[in-house]
Amino acid sequence: MKRTVLFTLLVSGAAFAGDPGAAVVVTGTTGADEAYRVDTVRAVGPLGTAKLQDQPHSMVVLPGSLIRNAQATSVKEALKYVPLAQFQEQQGSEVLRPATRGMQGSNYQNTRMDGMTIFVTGANAIESLEQIEVFSGLPATMYGPSNPAGMFNFVSKRPTDEPLRQLEVGYNASSIYTAHADLGGKLGDHGEFGYRLNLLDAHGASYVSGSSLDRKLGSVGLDLRPAPGTTIELNGNWYQLVQKGYPGWFTYSQSLTNPAQNVSLPAAPDPTRRGYGQSYAGVNLTNQAGNIRLLQNLGADWVLVVGLLTQGVDRNINTAVNVLDNAGNYTSSFANGFAPHFGTVSNIAYLNGSFDTGRLHHELSMGTTGFKATSNAVLNTPSAAAVKLGTGSINNPGELPEPAAGTPDVFHQYRSSLAVQQGFNVSDMIHFSKQWAVSLALSQDWMQTQNFKNTGAKGTSYNKNGVSPMPSLIYKPRENVTTYLTYASSLQQGDIAPAAATGNANMALAPYRSTQWEAGIKATVAKIDLTFAAFRLERPFANTDPADNVYKISGQQINKGIEATAIGKAGANLTVVSGITLLDPIMDGTGKPATNDKQYTGMPKFKSNILLEYAVPPVAGLVGTVDWQYTARRPGNDANTTWAPSCSVLDVGARYTTRIGGKPTTLRLAVNNVTDEHYWSTIGPANLTGVASGSMTAHLGAPRTVAASLSTNF
Repeated sequence: MKRTVLFTLLVSGAAFAGDPGAAVVVTGTTGADEAYRVDTVRAVGPLGTAKLQDQPHSMVVLPGSLIRNAQATSVKEALKYVPLAQFQEQQGSEVLRPATRGMQGSNYQNTRMDGMTIFVTGANAIESLEQIEVFSGLPATMYGPSNPAGMFNFVSKRPTDEPLRQLEVGYNASSIYTAHADLGGKLGDHGEFGYRLNLLDAHGASYVSGSSLDRKLGSVGLDLRPAPGTTIELNGNWYQLVQKGYPGWFTYSQSLTNPAQNVSLPAAPDPTRRGYGQSYAGVNLTNQAGNIRLLQNLGADWVLVVGLLTQGVDRNINTAVNVLDNAGNYTSSFANGFAPHFGTVSNIAYLNGSFDTGRLHHELSMGTTGFKATSNAVLNTPSAAAVKLGTGSINNPGELPEPAAGTPDVFHQYRSSLAVQQGFNVSDMIHFSKQWAVSLALSQDWMQTQNFKNTGAKGTSYNKNGVSPMPSLIYKPRENVTTYLTYASSLQQGDIAPAAATGNANMALAPYRSTQWEAGIKATVAKIDLTFAAFRLERPFANTDPADNVYKISGQQINKGIEATAIGKAGANLTVVSGITLLDPIMDGTGKPATNDKQYTGMPKFKSNILLEYAVPPVAGLVGTVDWQYTARRPGNDANTTWAPSCSVLDVGARYTTRIGGKPTTLRLAVNNVTDEHYWSTIGPANLTGVASGSMTAHLGAPRTVAASLSTNF
């Protein structure tokens, strides 16, 4: 029956279904025919105006054509094609924090949309994005204080120059059916009005019996050109994801004072087995965002951009959480206590251009960016007994009855925190000759945080400011080769001391300062873009000093590593998109012999991904694909006494593009995780500092699934 439905879906034709010029707007070619390469960028933000190859830092752009051909339905699925990036799953497979270079990201300080700050730990629709831009390492100099985990910029789809009428139907997992419409074009005698509309509806059962998934998206992008050189961009999107019955996540304890109480991470079980999650447990996530940007061409290579974004994220998180013991038994409960609402208002204003002073050529970018971010908390936190579902075994899971009181109430809330940040950024790339240049970048930022109690009374607060510099030396021995050396000193907001730290209870520390050295080379050989970067990244962390009971900076995480990518045509018919990260993520100065100088929890020392696409010569329009993702073994706790083994995930597929009724039509078919590898997709630490007892978290990776789609223009 399932095969008949799938065949009918694929041959029935198209049915109706369901970008902020961020830091970078691609003006070159990025389609599959161009091997997914991004050659030239025109920045309208802090990166200035330069080719991607000339930027003195590691950066990868994931184009929309690759996202579509891979049939990715989430940011998590898309990020596997960026092996320089990692992510930490939070309250399910759709709630994650992306990061680079082994540093944990923030829920809002390391992600942007169209260049403006957003909360990422909610639902994020991949179908509304034209591309994802990943900046590795320390981003504060250009984006303001943030965790040293890189910057991820989601670029909204923009109106198309030519009329776009594309319909797509898709099938995934057990029986998830998707309908997606992508419409765009321009109106007016001179294209004064442009539009882009994306509508999506997806629902069905996933790979677990009794599970359900519903996704709905409505997004619109408008361009208004009231005068020559002036563009007003308007973007709005609404996205809802309801996911029930998927595997919950597992937690297991670590005790540094009594190692006998440590629980080892077991082998990953079969995620298709019913009982690791419950049919009534899951997430209901809604993300609403809108922004407006003014782009003004001032002539003589000068461009002004001014933007404002507003976002609201609502989260009803009631996933099953399974607490393990060493015998493989677990107690399952509803997840609770997570923020039910986030809100942000963010801004950007930049002036970019170039000029000469004598024999020196300058590429200048200066402006400001900032945000106001609020978080809510649940007013009445339920007791442990009220959220308990029952017990089970990892080797013998089972369905558990829903508590009589149902899922916990998250609708009665109060504002728990307010964070405000604004900074001034300036960067100047000075060219001394065709071979030599220096880039001087600086950010001055102001940060405020106010916490609130559930009574509405004010709690702890702080008000800080500081400078983040980033100088670079650039040498181009040839036109197609760029080498660079970059130093960065970056701020992030300081932590609040716990109430138990009697020396400075509830007081905020000064902003933390992370530092990084990076040396790299970028080259274009034939039709392949190659990048290589070596780095040393150091981030401080704070703990309560037992000698004086004062909360202070006590240690650091030091990550040294190498990143490399190769993207382009390796032959007339072969396209490659590949990359590796070699990482040495070490905790130093934890104050605990059991965790000092140990590998950071959940971070592998080696990670790679290679995607190969082969255009079959005898059959025009037929392309075969193979993707292999490898992750080395990862420590399962801070003391490195338990480990998750290495894992390999292999995907194979094909697509065929032809014309039906004179219209381009593409059929895509893929089998993901062909070998049905059982693995832990992410492993999370109990905390960032390696000094406290607590619970680690582990999420299951997806099993073997089939994905198919048919898209056509009309």
